Amino acid sequence: MKNMGWLLKDIKKLELIETPLEKPKENDVLLEVIYAGICGSDLHAYLGEHPFVKPGIVLGHEFVGKVIEKGENVRNVDLNDVVVIEPSLTCGICYNCTHGRYNICKNLDVIGCTKTNGGFQKYIKIPSHKVYKVNEVPLKRAVLTEPLAVAVHGVRRSSFKPGDEVLVIGSGPIGLLTTIFLYLSSAKKIVLVDVLDKRLNLAKNLCPGIITVKPENLNLSLFTQEGPDLVFECVGVDQTINLAIEYARKGTDIILMGVPKEISMAKLIYIQDRELNLKGSLMYTKDDYLIALELLRKNQVNYEALITHIYPFDKVPQAFEDILNYKDQYFKVIIDVKGEN
Repeated sequence: MKNMGWLLKDIKKLELIETPLEKPKENDVLLEVIYAGICGSDLHAYLGEHPFVKPGIVLGHEFVGKVIEKGENVRNVDLNDVVVIEPSLTCGICYNCTHGRYNICKNLDVIGCTKTNGGFQKYIKIPSHKVYKVNEVPLKRAVLTEPLAVAVHGVRRSSFKPGDEVLVIGSGPIGLLTTIFLYLSSAKKIVLVDVLDKRLNLAKNLCPGIITVKPENLNLSLFTQEGPDLVFECVGVDQTINLAIEYARKGTDIILMGVPKEISMAKLIYIQDRELNLKGSLMYTKDDYLIALELLRKNQVNYEALITHIYPFDKVPQAFEDILNYKDQYFKVIIDVKGEN
């Protein structure tokens, strides 16, 4: 059985190589990858703009696969089960691991990002405690589990409660999934900001009743209490971080979910002056994953509408280039690794 994967060899250079096919140890499973999603972090790494992900790795941390082999101690899944993976590999002994926050493990390794090759390959070995059965969730929809878990974690990190008025900045996949989770969690009002009409229209179709605006049309009068109760920043550039700081009501939370490309020049003076609570949100934990899977199972919104393009495995480099060249036409792109379509 030959394993092939797309190695990020250099900036803007993906090369198809034969990758090691590791036999699962007693607590591992071997997966045949079926579908893998392209994340914004993958694009940043491809362009050489990600602060942590560098060339020399097979990208891909959003994927669905079938269990084709398992170790003798594995009990949570059976052969032929279809699963999603939680890509965080943690030490289990550092302070945060032992206090329920393993997503910020001191020795964190993220599959497809740091040390361990990811899902843009045919087969991959995964620790069994990092896989979850998709059960009745359709496979393409299940690819959204990881980014939806990011959204769930960000909202759960905040002080959000039903009835809040919320500002979400950025309607890419993370921003839109955050909007969807807030919508399903009974936010009283959601104002979503982006520069692309197509993304804002998609959000309105999925979450009827939300308010969508361009940055130049954002106004505090859209809120009833001198501004939003919470702000979710889902882009990670200075302009949007400063927009979040500018429009946050005094004394409220700003949740940073976007990944900055460089050291920010944000207006920190206003954080002190307005007693703003600036919180970072990184990845997720098991609880976030289980919530995300249940949301996808219920299918209260048309999650499949987020998936605009599917590329075959041999067209991974083209997929990356097309996303970058036609941003206004592309939203979520997945790779058909196995050849299902």
